[in-house]
Amino acid sequence: MNFGDALEAAKSGAKIYREGWNGKGQFVIAIPGTSNVLPREGTPYADLDISPLGVVDIAPHLDLKNAQGNMQPGWVPSQGDLFANDWLAEPAA
Repeated sequence: MNFGDALEAAKSGAKIYREGWNGKGQFVIAIPGTSNVLPREGTPYADLDISPLGVVDIAPHLDLKNAQGNMQPGWVPSQGDLFANDWLAEPAA
């Protein structure tokens, strides 16, 4: 499928990934965002006092599980990813 179709699948809860990716086990998920999050003490959000009200809104975004097994928040597709037609989707369990 193309990236547009893959993005819609991710927004519906699926894990999406490219057949051509070298790193096995990699996938992207859509995070819908959360309003009025109170940063936990000791986290960078709390330490930097980014909100005068003490709460933050987290906008919708894409996260990548990379080849090392780490979650990378705020993943942005490359030009190659945007124009590829080898996207696959694994429906939510």
